[in-house]
Amino acid sequence: MSLRSFIGRRLISTFLTFIVIATIIFFLFRQVGSPEALFMSPSMNAEQIARIREQFGLNEPLYVQYYKYLISIFTMDFGISFYYRTDAAPLLIARLQNSLLLTVPAILLSYVAGALGGVVLAWKRGESIERLGLVTAIFFRSSPRFYVGLLLLFVLSGTFAFFPYGGMLPAGESFQSHFGLLTNPTFYRHAILPIIAMSLYLTGLPLMLMRTSMLELIGEDFVDICRAKGMSETNVMYKHVARNAILPVMTAFAVAIAFSFGGNVLVETVFSYPGVGRLMVNSVFRADYPVAQFAFLLMAAMVLTMNMIADIMYGYLDPRVTYD
Repeated sequence: MSLRSFIGRRLISTFLTFIVIATIIFFLFRQVGSPEALFMSPSMNAEQIARIREQFGLNEPLYVQYYKYLISIFTMDFGISFYYRTDAAPLLIARLQNSLLLTVPAILLSYVAGALGGVVLAWKRGESIERLGLVTAIFFRSSPRFYVGLLLLFVLSGTFAFFPYGGMLPAGESFQSHFGLLTNPTFYRHAILPIIAMSLYLTGLPLMLMRTSMLELIGEDFVDICRAKGMSETNVMYKHVARNAILPVMTAFAVAIAFSFGGNVLVETVFSYPGVGRLMVNSVFRADYPVAQFAFLLMAAMVLTMNMIADIMYGYLDPRVTYD
Protein backbone atom coordinates (compact mmCIF):
# COMPACT_ATOMS: atom_id res chain seq x y z
CA MET A 1 0.00 0.00 0.00
CA SER A 2 1.34 3.44 -0.92
CA LEU A 3 1.63 6.30 1.53
CA ARG A 4 -1.14 8.15 -0.29
CA SER A 5 -3.52 5.21 0.09
CA PHE A 6 -2.63 4.85 3.75
CA ILE A 7 -3.33 8.54 4.41
CA GLY A 8 -6.64 8.27 2.54
CA ARG A 9 -7.75 5.31 4.64
CA ARG A 10 -6.68 7.02 7.85
CA LEU A 11 -8.62 10.16 6.91
CA ILE A 12 -11.78 8.14 6.28
CA SER A 13 -11.46 6.13 9.49
CA THR A 14 -10.72 9.30 11.47
CA PHE A 15 -13.80 11.02 10.02
CA LEU A 16 -16.08 8.07 10.82
CA THR A 17 -14.69 7.83 14.34
CA PHE A 18 -15.33 11.54 14.83
CA ILE A 19 -18.97 11.14 13.75
CA VAL A 20 -19.44 8.28 16.22
CA ILE A 21 -17.91 10.37 19.03
CA ALA A 22 -20.07 13.36 18.08
CA THR A 23 -23.18 11.17 18.23
CA ILE A 24 -22.26 9.80 21.65
CA ILE A 25 -21.60 13.32 22.95
CA PHE A 26 -24.99 14.53 21.69
CA PHE A 27 -27.00 11.84 23.44
CA LEU A 28 -24.93 11.90 26.63
CA PHE A 29 -25.49 15.60 27.15
CA ARG A 30 -29.24 15.11 26.79
CA GLN A 31 -29.04 12.94 29.92
CA VAL A 32 -27.23 15.38 32.22
CA GLY A 33 -30.04 17.87 32.68
CA SER A 34 -32.14 20.51 31.00
CA PRO A 35 -30.63 23.96 30.45
CA GLU A 36 -33.91 25.82 30.87
CA ALA A 37 -33.45 25.23 34.60
CA LEU A 38 -30.94 28.10 34.48
CA PHE A 39 -33.71 30.53 33.60
CA MET A 40 -36.65 29.02 35.43
CA SER A 41 -38.14 30.37 38.61
CA PRO A 42 -41.05 29.08 40.70
CA SER A 43 -43.19 31.97 39.44
CA MET A 44 -42.92 30.93 35.76
CA ASN A 45 -45.94 29.34 34.16
CA ALA A 46 -46.00 26.58 31.54
CA GLU A 47 -46.16 29.08 28.67
CA GLN A 48 -43.03 30.89 29.78
CA ILE A 49 -41.14 27.62 30.19
CA ALA A 50 -42.29 26.49 26.73
CA ARG A 51 -41.05 29.80 25.30
CA ILE A 52 -37.62 29.23 26.83
CA ARG A 53 -37.44 25.72 25.40
CA GLU A 54 -38.44 27.03 21.99
CA GLN A 55 -35.80 29.76 22.17
CA PHE A 56 -33.06 27.14 22.53
CA GLY A 57 -34.59 24.61 20.13
CA LEU A 58 -35.31 22.11 22.88
CA ASN A 59 -38.98 21.79 21.97
CA GLU A 60 -38.19 19.95 18.75
CA PRO A 61 -38.04 16.14 18.47
CA LEU A 62 -34.72 14.59 19.40
CA TYR A 63 -33.96 13.42 15.85
CA VAL A 64 -34.48 16.98 14.55
CA GLN A 65 -32.10 18.32 17.21
CA TYR A 66 -29.57 15.67 16.23
CA TYR A 67 -29.84 16.54 12.53
CA LYS A 68 -29.32 20.24 13.24
CA TYR A 69 -26.45 19.34 15.56
CA LEU A 70 -24.62 17.46 12.79
CA ILE A 71 -25.26 20.29 10.32
CA SER A 72 -23.89 22.80 12.81
CA ILE A 73 -20.65 20.81 13.11
CA PHE A 74 -19.98 20.94 9.37
CA THR A 75 -21.02 24.59 9.08
CA MET A 76 -18.95 25.53 12.17
CA ASP A 77 -22.01 27.11 13.77
CA PHE A 78 -21.99 25.94 17.38
CA GLY A 79 -24.85 28.10 18.57
CA ILE A 80 -25.33 30.43 21.51
CA SER A 81 -24.17 29.61 25.01
CA PHE A 82 -27.14 29.03 27.29
CA TYR A 83 -25.24 30.49 30.23
CA TYR A 84 -23.11 33.31 28.76
CA ARG A 85 -25.68 34.23 26.09
CA THR A 86 -22.97 34.73 23.48
CA ASP A 87 -21.58 32.70 20.58
CA ALA A 88 -20.07 29.47 21.88
CA ALA A 89 -17.20 29.24 19.38
CA PRO A 90 -15.43 32.58 20.13
CA LEU A 91 -15.86 31.98 23.83
CA LEU A 92 -14.21 28.58 23.71
CA ILE A 93 -11.50 29.63 21.24
CA ALA A 94 -10.45 32.43 23.60
CA ARG A 95 -10.21 29.96 26.50
CA LEU A 96 -8.32 27.51 24.27
CA GLN A 97 -5.72 30.19 23.57
CA ASN A 98 -5.36 30.70 27.32
CA SER A 99 -4.77 26.97 27.78
CA LEU A 100 -2.23 26.88 24.97
CA LEU A 101 -0.12 29.43 26.84
CA LEU A 102 0.29 26.85 29.61
CA THR A 103 0.09 23.52 27.80
CA VAL A 104 2.52 24.12 24.94
CA PRO A 105 5.44 25.26 27.16
CA ALA A 106 4.70 22.44 29.63
CA ILE A 107 4.72 19.76 26.91
CA LEU A 108 7.86 21.09 25.23
CA LEU A 109 9.69 21.37 28.54
CA SER A 110 8.63 17.92 29.73
CA TYR A 111 9.43 16.07 26.49
CA VAL A 112 12.80 17.72 25.97
CA ALA A 113 13.76 17.08 29.59
CA GLY A 114 12.26 13.58 29.52
CA ALA A 115 14.08 12.56 26.34
CA LEU A 116 17.43 13.87 27.57
CA GLY A 117 16.87 12.39 31.01
CA GLY A 118 15.98 9.01 29.51
CA VAL A 119 19.31 8.96 27.68
CA VAL A 120 21.16 9.69 30.90
CA LEU A 121 19.29 7.01 32.87
CA ALA A 122 19.98 4.38 30.21
CA TRP A 123 23.61 5.44 30.02
CA LYS A 124 24.00 5.25 33.82
CA ARG A 125 22.07 1.99 34.23
CA GLY A 126 22.60 0.35 37.61
CA GLU A 127 23.97 3.51 39.21
CA SER A 128 22.36 5.57 41.95
CA ILE A 129 21.43 8.36 39.53
CA GLU A 130 19.25 5.92 37.60
CA ARG A 131 17.45 4.75 40.71
CA LEU A 132 16.88 8.32 41.86
CA GLY A 133 15.62 9.35 38.43
CA LEU A 134 13.21 6.42 38.17
CA VAL A 135 11.78 6.96 41.66
CA THR A 136 11.30 10.68 41.00
CA ALA A 137 9.67 10.10 37.60
CA ILE A 138 7.32 7.41 38.93
CA PHE A 139 6.40 9.53 41.96
CA PHE A 140 5.33 12.56 39.92
CA ARG A 141 3.72 10.44 37.21
CA SER A 142 1.58 8.63 39.79
CA SER A 143 0.75 11.77 41.78
CA PRO A 144 -2.43 13.64 40.82
CA ARG A 145 -1.61 16.86 39.04
CA PHE A 146 -3.88 18.88 41.28
CA TYR A 147 -2.09 17.50 44.36
CA VAL A 148 1.29 18.59 42.98
CA GLY A 149 -0.25 21.97 42.19
CA LEU A 150 -1.56 22.33 45.74
CA LEU A 151 1.87 21.47 47.15
CA LEU A 152 3.50 24.07 44.93
CA LEU A 153 0.96 26.66 46.02
CA PHE A 154 1.45 25.81 49.69
CA VAL A 155 5.26 25.95 49.57
CA LEU A 156 6.11 28.56 46.93
CA SER A 157 3.07 30.83 47.24
CA GLY A 158 1.87 30.35 50.81
CA THR A 159 5.08 29.76 52.72
CA PHE A 160 7.65 31.75 50.76
CA ALA A 161 5.36 34.05 48.70
CA PHE A 162 7.53 33.67 45.61
CA PHE A 163 4.54 33.40 43.26
CA PRO A 164 0.88 34.52 43.24
CA TYR A 165 -1.85 32.07 44.18
CA GLY A 166 -3.47 31.83 40.75
CA GLY A 167 -5.20 33.49 37.86
CA MET A 168 -3.61 34.92 34.73
CA LEU A 169 -3.06 38.46 36.01
CA PRO A 170 -3.49 40.31 39.30
CA ALA A 171 -7.07 40.97 40.36
CA GLY A 172 -8.64 43.83 38.43
CA GLU A 173 -6.06 43.75 35.65
CA SER A 174 -7.11 42.73 32.13
CA PHE A 175 -5.55 42.35 28.69
CA GLN A 176 -6.70 43.42 25.24
CA SER A 177 -4.98 40.67 23.25
CA HIS A 178 -2.93 37.56 23.86
CA PHE A 179 0.08 39.28 22.33
CA GLY A 180 -0.28 42.01 24.91
CA LEU A 181 -0.59 39.34 27.59
CA LEU A 182 2.70 37.76 26.49
CA THR A 183 4.46 41.10 26.83
CA ASN A 184 3.18 41.52 30.38
CA PRO A 185 5.82 40.29 32.88
CA THR A 186 3.22 39.62 35.58
CA PHE A 187 1.62 36.93 33.41
CA TYR A 188 4.76 34.81 33.63
CA ARG A 189 4.76 34.99 37.43
CA HIS A 190 1.24 33.57 37.36
CA ALA A 191 2.05 30.94 34.71
CA ILE A 192 5.22 29.43 36.20
CA LEU A 193 3.61 27.27 38.89
CA PRO A 194 0.91 25.66 36.69
CA ILE A 195 3.51 24.98 34.00
CA ILE A 196 5.76 23.30 36.56
CA ALA A 197 2.84 21.24 37.91
CA MET A 198 1.98 20.03 34.40
CA SER A 199 5.61 19.38 33.44
CA LEU A 200 6.40 17.30 36.53
CA TYR A 201 3.56 14.94 35.62
CA LEU A 202 4.21 14.83 31.87
CA THR A 203 7.98 14.26 32.08
CA GLY A 204 7.65 10.72 33.43
CA LEU A 205 6.27 9.20 30.21
CA PRO A 206 8.93 10.40 27.73
CA LEU A 207 11.67 9.68 30.28
CA MET A 208 10.57 6.06 30.75
CA LEU A 209 9.94 5.55 27.03
CA MET A 210 13.34 6.95 26.10
CA ARG A 211 15.14 4.91 28.74
CA THR A 212 13.44 1.66 27.66
CA SER A 213 14.06 2.33 23.99
CA MET A 214 17.70 3.18 24.66
CA LEU A 215 18.26 -0.02 26.64
CA GLU A 216 16.87 -2.06 23.75
CA LEU A 217 19.35 -0.47 21.33
CA ILE A 218 22.50 -0.25 23.43
CA GLY A 219 23.35 -3.90 22.72
CA GLU A 220 22.92 -3.60 18.94
CA ASP A 221 25.84 -4.18 16.57
CA PHE A 222 25.94 -0.62 15.24
CA VAL A 223 26.71 0.64 18.76
CA ASP A 224 29.77 -1.63 18.99
CA ILE A 225 30.86 -0.47 15.53
CA CYS A 226 30.63 3.18 16.60
CA ARG A 227 32.69 2.49 19.68
CA ALA A 228 35.24 0.54 17.64
CA LYS A 229 35.68 3.60 15.44
CA GLY A 230 36.85 5.53 18.47
CA MET A 231 33.76 7.68 18.97
CA SER A 232 33.24 9.13 22.41
CA GLU A 233 30.54 7.62 24.60
CA THR A 234 28.58 10.87 24.54
CA ASN A 235 28.69 10.95 20.76
CA VAL A 236 27.53 7.34 20.53
CA MET A 237 24.66 7.82 22.95
CA TYR A 238 23.25 11.13 21.72
CA LYS A 239 24.01 11.05 17.98
CA HIS A 240 23.44 7.39 17.19
CA VAL A 241 21.53 5.49 19.87
CA ALA A 242 19.22 8.35 20.90
CA ARG A 243 18.44 9.15 17.26
CA ASN A 244 17.02 5.67 16.77
CA ALA A 245 15.41 5.50 20.21
CA ILE A 246 13.47 8.75 19.85
CA LEU A 247 10.67 7.28 17.67
CA PRO A 248 8.36 6.10 20.51
CA VAL A 249 8.84 9.44 22.24
CA MET A 250 7.87 11.34 19.09
CA THR A 251 4.70 9.26 18.79
CA ALA A 252 3.81 9.90 22.43
CA PHE A 253 4.55 13.60 21.97
CA ALA A 254 2.01 13.94 19.16
CA VAL A 255 -0.73 12.26 21.18
CA ALA A 256 0.17 14.10 24.40
CA ILE A 257 -0.54 17.47 22.79
CA ALA A 258 -4.23 16.59 22.53
CA PHE A 259 -4.62 14.60 25.74
CA SER A 260 -2.96 17.26 27.90
CA PHE A 261 -5.82 19.71 27.47
CA GLY A 262 -8.31 17.33 29.05
CA GLY A 263 -5.90 16.29 31.77
CA ASN A 264 -5.14 19.86 32.83
CA VAL A 265 -8.69 20.58 33.97
CA LEU A 266 -7.82 20.15 37.65
CA VAL A 267 -4.61 22.15 37.33
CA GLU A 268 -6.56 25.06 35.86
CA THR A 269 -9.06 24.74 38.69
CA VAL A 270 -6.40 24.69 41.41
CA PHE A 271 -4.69 27.78 40.01
CA SER A 272 -7.98 29.53 39.10
CA TYR A 273 -6.76 29.75 35.53
CA PRO A 274 -9.39 30.61 32.88
CA GLY A 275 -8.60 27.82 30.43
CA VAL A 276 -10.65 25.55 28.21
CA GLY A 277 -10.64 22.65 30.67
CA ARG A 278 -12.17 24.71 33.45
CA LEU A 279 -14.77 26.12 31.04
CA MET A 280 -15.63 22.61 29.86
CA VAL A 281 -16.29 21.31 33.37
CA ASN A 282 -18.38 24.36 34.33
CA SER A 283 -20.42 24.01 31.13
CA VAL A 284 -21.24 20.40 31.93
CA PHE A 285 -22.52 21.33 35.39
CA ARG A 286 -24.57 24.16 33.90
CA ALA A 287 -26.00 21.95 31.12
CA ASP A 288 -24.66 24.52 28.66
CA TYR A 289 -24.96 22.21 25.65
CA PRO A 290 -23.39 24.42 22.93
CA VAL A 291 -20.22 25.20 24.87
CA ALA A 292 -19.81 21.74 26.42
CA GLN A 293 -20.45 19.92 23.13
CA PHE A 294 -18.05 22.16 21.24
CA ALA A 295 -15.38 21.68 23.93
CA PHE A 296 -15.63 17.88 23.84
CA LEU A 297 -15.77 17.84 20.03
CA LEU A 298 -12.67 20.00 19.90
CA MET A 299 -10.84 17.64 22.25
CA ALA A 300 -11.94 14.61 20.22
CA ALA A 301 -10.85 16.23 16.96
CA MET A 302 -7.45 17.08 18.42
CA VAL A 303 -6.89 13.55 19.75
CA LEU A 304 -7.93 11.91 16.47
CA THR A 305 -5.88 14.32 14.37
CA MET A 306 -2.74 13.92 16.46
CA ASN A 307 -3.14 10.13 16.45
CA MET A 308 -3.29 10.18 12.66
CA ILE A 309 -0.27 12.50 12.45
CA ALA A 310 1.63 10.21 14.83
CA ASP A 311 0.92 7.17 12.62
CA ILE A 312 2.06 8.98 9.49
CA MET A 313 5.08 10.52 11.21
CA TYR A 314 6.19 7.18 12.65
CA GLY A 315 6.26 5.61 9.21
CA TYR A 316 8.15 8.58 7.82
CA LEU A 317 10.79 8.54 10.58
CA ASP A 318 11.27 4.77 10.60
CA PRO A 319 11.94 3.34 7.11
CA ARG A 320 11.35 -0.17 8.47
CA VAL A 321 7.62 0.60 8.80
CA THR A 322 5.53 -0.42 5.77
CA TYR A 323 1.97 0.63 4.98
CA ASP A 324 0.30 -2.76 4.61
